[in-house]
Amino acid sequence: MDTPSHGSLRRAFYPCCADDIEEPRRLLAGLVEEIIYCDIQRPRGYRHSKPTDGLPSVTFVQKNLNDYVDSMPLIHVFFYRRDSPGEGGSGLYILGKEWLPRILRHFPDEGGLIVTDGSNRGSGVFRKMIRPSGYLRKTWGCQFWPSREQPWLNTHRLHRIEMKRVVSPRS
Repeated sequence: MDTPSHGSLRRAFYPCCADDIEEPRRLLAGLVEEIIYCDIQRPRGYRHSKPTDGLPSVTFVQKNLNDYVDSMPLIHVFFYRRDSPGEGGSGLYILGKEWLPRILRHFPDEGGLIVTDGSNRGSGVFRKMIRPSGYLRKTWGCQFWPSREQPWLNTHRLHRIEMKRVVSPRS
């Protein structure tokens, strides 16, 4: 079996996570082996976690998102929730036109999964991504649509959104 140049490790990325560490590990168990958490402060009581009982390992990056996003490794799942523009939140519109395309550049060619509650959506991109018909964002070269399975929508208000890269025909 050939190992891809990026390795076979499946990763999730969770920016502006604050202290929200353990529940995402449980939710993403079986989807990824590692979750990269990124925030300007370390979570209270944070300890480096290794995979245990099938839970993904934790990598914590203590940086401003702007200082990390362009250099982060390949990811397969983008996890984002409970953020706000107000006090205590990041104030960054992560699901908007500035940040989301920068994050999506780190997905493999075949695309990946976005798991989000729609926090800090800014533009209308999120509402379009969760439409039953999906959403084609030509300028990003991405097609989005809600996953058939929505295991966390009723319990955690988290949407599973599929993303696939599309190549537009040359004119």
